Amino acid sequence: MITDVVTTGAWVRPPAVAGSFYPEDPEALRDAVTGHLRSASVPADLTPPEALIVPHAGYQYSGPTAGAAYRAVAGRAGQVRRVVVVGPAHRARLTGVGTSTATAWATPLGSVRTDFGAARALVAAGLAVEADGAHGPEHSVEVQLPFLQVVLGDVRVVPLVVGRAGTEIVTPAIDALWDPETLIVASSDLSHYLDDATARARDAATATAILEERIDDIGPYDACGCLPIRGLLAAARGRGWVPRRLDLSTSADTSGEPDRVVGYGAFAVGEPPPLGEEDRRWLSALARRAIEHELGTGDAYPMADADVPERVRPPGASFVTLEEGDRLLGCIGSLEPRRPLWQDVARNARAAAFDDPRFPPLTPRQLGTTKVEISVLSHLVEIPAHARHEVERAVRPGVDGVLLAAGDHRGTFLPAVWEKLPEPDRFVGQLVRKAGLPGEWPSHTRAWRYTTDEFTDPPSS
Repeated sequence: MITDVVTTGAWVRPPAVAGSFYPEDPEALRDAVTGHLRSASVPADLTPPEALIVPHAGYQYSGPTAGAAYRAVAGRAGQVRRVVVVGPAHRARLTGVGTSTATAWATPLGSVRTDFGAARALVAAGLAVEADGAHGPEHSVEVQLPFLQVVLGDVRVVPLVVGRAGTEIVTPAIDALWDPETLIVASSDLSHYLDDATARARDAATATAILEERIDDIGPYDACGCLPIRGLLAAARGRGWVPRRLDLSTSADTSGEPDRVVGYGAFAVGEPPPLGEEDRRWLSALARRAIEHELGTGDAYPMADADVPERVRPPGASFVTLEEGDRLLGCIGSLEPRRPLWQDVARNARAAAFDDPRFPPLTPRQLGTTKVEISVLSHLVEIPAHARHEVERAVRPGVDGVLLAAGDHRGTFLPAVWEKLPEPDRFVGQLVRKAGLPGEWPSHTRAWRYTTDEFTDPPSS
C-alpha cells in the first residue's frame, strides 16, 4: 500500500473548465451541487460505498446523475480522508497512468490539497508517470472536486488520468492507493453522440456489463473512461465488493434534444447487498428451469434471460444440491466468484443434475420429486492454518463453511455439514480426509472460511 511521503515544492493547479462545465461563481456553484444532491435518491438499503463511478460532463447535463453517486457516499463524511479520482485523458497523448505534481487543485470553492507524496510514491514504484501536461486542460478529474468539497469536506485527492493502457496497468495503481480511509472515483461518461433511443439501449448494455463485472465488454465506444472503470472493477473484485446501479440517464433528460446525446451512469461499489425473497425465488426457479431445459431438449440452458434481477447479476459463487428425500442425487459448486451469480447457479444446477461423477444423471421421472437447494457463498476470508488446531479455533461451528488447500489437494465443507459433524475437531478432521491431505499437516496448507445464504425449491410432487 502506498502512503504519503515528504513533499517538496508547492504549486496549485488552476481550474480549467470553471465557467463552462460548472459555475465559476462560488455561491452559484455551491447551490448547483447542493441542488443536484438534494434532488437525488439512493436505495434505502445501500451501504456507504467504497468506490463510485460518476459522469463528468457539464453539470447542466450530468449533474443530476452525479448527484446520485455523491449522495450515496455522504454517509462516509468524516471517515474518508483521501479520494483517488481516476479519469480518462481526453486532450493529451499519454501512455499509462498520469499523476499531478501540484500540491493543491483550485476550484471556485477553494483549494483541494493533493496527496502529493502518495503520487510521487506511485511514480517511484513504476505504477504511474508525472503528467501535468495531460492534467492541465483535462476536465474529467476537475469536475468531481466541487462535489467532493461539498459532500466530504477537507479531504486530500490523488488526481490520476489514464491514456493508452490496459486494465493490468490501471488496477495496480488503484490497488496501491486503496485503503479503508480512501474512496476511489472512476470518472466516465457513457455513450457519445447517438440518438437517444440508441444511446439508452447501448448504455443499458454497458450498465449490465458493469454490474456483471464483464470488464472486457466495456470498450471506448461504451464509456470514455472505460479504462478507469475496468481498473476499478478489477481491484474491487479482489476485495469482494460489487457494483450497484444508482442512476442512468442521457443528456436528453436535461437538454430535451434527442438527436445527438451523451449517456451518463452512476454506480456505487461496495459490500454486496443481501438477496431478497424475490431474488431467492427467481434463482430457485432458474435452477430448476435449467435442469428441465436440458432434460427436454438435450441442450444446455441458453442463458438468454431478459429480466434478471439486478442483485443476482454481480459475480457470485454458489453450490447447488439435489436431493430426493434423504438421498443425495448430486452436488456441484463454485468457491470463488468468476461469473454472474445467476449464470453460476444455472450452470451448477445442470452440472449437479448431469455431471456429478458420484451419481448417475438425473432422469425426467426424478425431477418432480427432487429438492433443489442453493447455497450462495460469501467472500472467502483466509484464516490461520499453520497447524490444524488453528483452523479448529478459527471456525465458527454451525456458521462457517471451510476450504482447505495444500498444493494439488483441495476440499470444502458447506456449513450444513455441521449438522452431521458438530465438533470442530471432527469437522476439520473429516475435511482433511476429504481434501486428501497427508497424515502430517503440510506446512503450506491454507484455509478460508465463508458463510452461505441457503434456500430451497421443494419438489413439486
